[in-house]
Amino acid sequence: MHDVPGKSPEAGLSAPLWAAAPLAEAATHPAVRLLPDELARAGAYLAGRPRDDFVAGRILVRVLAADLLNRVMPSGRGILPGDLELTQYCQQCASVAHGTPKLRMAKTGQSFSLSYARTAGWLLLALAPANSRLGVDLADLDDSAFSSGDGGMLEDYAYAREERERLELLPESERQRLRARWWALKEAVAKASGEGLAGEAGIPVVAGKNVHPLLHSPGLRVLDLDPESLDSLGAMLPPHLVGSLVWAPGPEAWENRVGGAVGIA
Repeated sequence: MHDVPGKSPEAGLSAPLWAAAPLAEAATHPAVRLLPDELARAGAYLAGRPRDDFVAGRILVRVLAADLLNRVMPSGRGILPGDLELTQYCQQCASVAHGTPKLRMAKTGQSFSLSYARTAGWLLLALAPANSRLGVDLADLDDSAFSSGDGGMLEDYAYAREERERLELLPESERQRLRARWWALKEAVAKASGEGLAGEAGIPVVAGKNVHPLLHSPGLRVLDLDPESLDSLGAMLPPHLVGSLVWAPGPEAWENRVGGAVGIA
């Protein structure tokens, strides 16, 4: 998945690419501006870190996406961050104010599947061909939410019985790491399916017999992002972060929910 896909004048992108960067890097791109509707959304966040992280994230999505696309688009077609638009659509309520994101090239109308996450001061982003099912997420290994539960932690409600049984077999240090990795995978599945964590099926199950149907999709690829993994631009994840990328090549991979094995990239 770290290899640059073959270039194609029409598709441009034939498989997922991913990149990660600290949100602080957004400050080095003062020319990248948000659109009016994005500024309005930023105003809904609390002033300070929450609002600043939203703005920085939207800037870096464009910056990283432009860098990735310039690696696969036909030569001589320089893409700038300002050429890219982010759109969203919610399958549940048909809203364009939230939901599954897409990336669109304003000048050509060409679009790409997009997923991104902000965690612990970092942004993770992935791009894939249009109409793919795509989801990514990051988890902070140092986050106390992944410690052993006492009634109020993630372990107490976010993991299915069989997942908890598997976790209990591990030493605490390994248990906390696997909780974080599984949480990133749960979030990635929730995004790729379009259902979100609040969907009718609840928080996705990712281990055991009753895994989420998306994980049985034909052609599915799941990429574990480990600390110090190199992204598609050659940058390295920091030691405290783990992540997950889930990609189903086309809508039929999700709509045909029968059979198929999970392909670990």
